[in-house]
Order: sequence, then C-alpha cells, then structure tokens
Amino acid sequence: MTEQVAQELGEIKGLLKGMTRQLDNVEQRLEKQDTRLRAVETKSVVNSMITASVVSVSIAFVKNKLGA
Repeated sequence: MTEQVAQELGEIKGLLKGMTRQLDNVEQRLEKQDTRLRAVETKSVVNSMITASVVSVSIAFVKNKLGA
C-alpha cells in the first residue's frame, strides 16, 4: 500500500510540474500579447491626435475662407 501511495504521489508531482510549465508558457504568451497591444494602443493614440489636429486645422481654414 505504501509503495502504491508513493507511486501515485510521484505521478501527481509530475502532473503538477507539467501544469506549472504550461502555466508559465501561457503567462509568457500573455505578456507578449500585452506588449503588442500596448504598441498598437500607442500608435492608435498618436494617429488619433494627428487626425484630430488635421481636422481642426482644416475646419479653421474653411471658417477663415468663408469669413465665419
């Protein structure tokens, strides 16, 4: 009985180590995705600011030409 319990505990330890490795891999992938998402968000903000500036200047130019 003791030998069987020791064998089963060894199997459980092996399974836990495998799960830990898988979890580490998932965490690494999640960190990479977070990094990529931050870069996309940064580019999006910059593009939005540039677009807003261009629209604002265009509206001011049109108002100036129309005399409003």
